[in-house]
Amino acid sequence: MLIRPLILAFLVAGCAATGPQLTPLEQQKLDPALQRLVLGTPASRTEYDITPGPSGEDKFGVLVRTDNVGDIRSAGFDVTSAFGDVAVVRATMKQLRALVLLPSVKSLRNGSKVHTP
Repeated sequence: MLIRPLILAFLVAGCAATGPQLTPLEQQKLDPALQRLVLGTPASRTEYDITPGPSGEDKFGVLVRTDNVGDIRSAGFDVTSAFGDVAVVRATMKQLRALVLLPSVKSLRNGSKVHTP
């Protein structure tokens, strides 16, 4: 009878140790900087284009390669500009993960700010 609780404790500890994971789709569509962001890997905030959202949650500027900007707008994302197959989108962390799921989204790139010395 003691075996079952030990196995359960081991499985729970193993899940906690692995932390958040990226789905294969997220790995395919997110660039390395955005993958680190989604995983919560420590990085400098200066690496990202961050503005505070109305609710106080950070919004990240990302470049989205898409075959249909209208789909992104229809899904409720904040498209600030678009040219050809690239859209500039401001999205929260939660929205980034949802944006990846749209079939018309081909890739997301970090829209880091340019810093001059």
